[in-house]
Amino acid sequence: MLAQIIGLIASIMMITSIQVKDKKNLYLILNLFAKIFYGINFILLSAYSATVTQIIGLIITIVAYIYARKNLNVPRWLTIIFIIVTIIGGIFTYNNIYSFMAIGCGITYALIMTSKNMRNIRKLNIIQSLLWTIYDLLVKAYTASISSAFVFISTLIAILRYDILNKKEEQ
Repeated sequence: MLAQIIGLIASIMMITSIQVKDKKNLYLILNLFAKIFYGINFILLSAYSATVTQIIGLIITIVAYIYARKNLNVPRWLTIIFIIVTIIGGIFTYNNIYSFMAIGCGITYALIMTSKNMRNIRKLNIIQSLLWTIYDLLVKAYTASISSAFVFISTLIAILRYDILNKKEEQ
């Protein structure tokens, strides 16, 4: 029950972050806290590949926050290192075939956090939220699964608001 409540808190933070227009501050801060709560959620459920993915994601978020505060892009070489570390962490915590979903989410997250383009972030988040929805169901993280589905829907809404409707207004 505690894992489900913690997963719900994390998901609310993640859903809120998707509706933020600018990545610089609030988006990154909400993601930072979401990673902490998701990590606790997955530890309680013994989903260790997802736990490692969340820990690495926490580090990625901190680095992205530091670079964003300085108005700099995260170097591509650092993104590659994050992806390699995510893969290695996933190999060491491999539990079953579902672990590949958590690893895929970690890789997608590294790409999301090291991008400044919110349009690309939203596209990658569609993939990530779908993978998390399925993975969460498989590891019995039910509130996180429901919330990941909401993140998916929220991302679709953000794409509609910012990428489709806003583009029409600009034309």
